[in-house]
Amino acid sequence: MFSEEMRKEAFKATNGEFGWTRAQVPRIVEILTERDFAILGGELWWVLDGALTWNGLIPQRTGADAVYPWETKQHRDEPWSEFVRRCASDTIAAVSTWPRSGDLPSNLPGRVLYNLTWVSEAEYDELDRRAV
Repeated sequence: MFSEEMRKEAFKATNGEFGWTRAQVPRIVEILTERDFAILGGELWWVLDGALTWNGLIPQRTGADAVYPWETKQHRDEPWSEFVRRCASDTIAAVSTWPRSGDLPSNLPGRVLYNLTWVSEAEYDELDRRAV
């Protein structure tokens, strides 16, 4: 679904999931939305330079390390196409917001990336059936 160039530019975790930069996310969201995938949510990853793994606990300028997740749930009777658009909007909002200016130490090594979780309508329906 993603071009070879996009996959090469992304961080690929050992479990096969991708971490994207803030600059890459709008294009990823566009591709997923065009293909009718709903982005159920995501989280921020902290990745040290050269590392093969990520950490979900991100050091803060003050206080304890923090986790930055977001989730979008389908409203009752919400058409799939509207859900897909709302998921895209929520994702762009989360990525634009987090981390906030001043959250992270100025000397934090590595980089903060965005991991997205997406599903097709059929996959979502299957998950919904299993939850009942």
